[in-house]
Amino acid sequence: MSSDQEAKALPPSPPPPAAVAPRKGLSLFRVLVALLAKLPLATRVVVWHVLGQSEQSKTQDLRTEVIVKILRAFLTPSKPTSITALQKFLGRDPGIKGRIWISKYTSPVPPETSVRDALLSVIEGLKPAEFADASVDIPDIVPVEAEWTAYRPGATKDSTLPAISEKEMYARMMDECAKPTTIMYFHGGGYVVMDPASHRPTTKKLAKLTGGRCYSVRYRLAPQDPFPSAVLDALVSYLTLLYPPPGAFHEPVQPGHIVFAGDR
Repeated sequence: MSSDQEAKALPPSPPPPAAVAPRKGLSLFRVLVALLAKLPLATRVVVWHVLGQSEQSKTQDLRTEVIVKILRAFLTPSKPTSITALQKFLGRDPGIKGRIWISKYTSPVPPETSVRDALLSVIEGLKPAEFADASVDIPDIVPVEAEWTAYRPGATKDSTLPAISEKEMYARMMDECAKPTTIMYFHGGGYVVMDPASHRPTTKKLAKLTGGRCYSVRYRLAPQDPFPSAVLDALVSYLTLLYPPPGAFHEPVQPGHIVFAGDR
């Protein structure tokens, strides 16, 4: 074999360490610049701590307070995020994949307004005497979206849902539910953020543990829809389980089979 052929047969040589070093050096330089930018903050924290003027100086040592303040400065965005943008980010749908059934359903507006009137009566009855004359705005009844969720034992972690209608999806889901337990789930987020889509791992786990299914409610969020919008949506959803409207996927659910669950 000639020398030229040997050169072609050999694998390409890795780049010398010197070629990589500038990138590492640049990253270190950026970190140092970022830390130097926080030097005035660190100095101010030290001075106020030593003088005993900061609130944290009573419960934290100097080192802890400096570290916490600097970390918060790095983690706090320089530009405030709007509630709408935060809702959009935390409420995005990551997609449905794995050992899970999801059937989306929207309960229509009931023909009667008795549930709304009952809610108004309860709120009026709970008013303190000093606020007896204060008015309460009760929102309109609107269609309420929800997700039926169940565990899908025959699927894999990479399985996707079949290309069928939501009603057919519900029927397939019910074929694999072992028990009539129905968990009515209210996702966390302080009634301001999050969505049933963000809590699918939780509802799937609950469905697996109980052998039943979850009904995860997509209630209205504040501040666009303040209290008691979410409460009204919850009541409408509960009555939807008990008294399915025309076209509903499910049969009437017995009250004894309903379990309320959620998180903050």
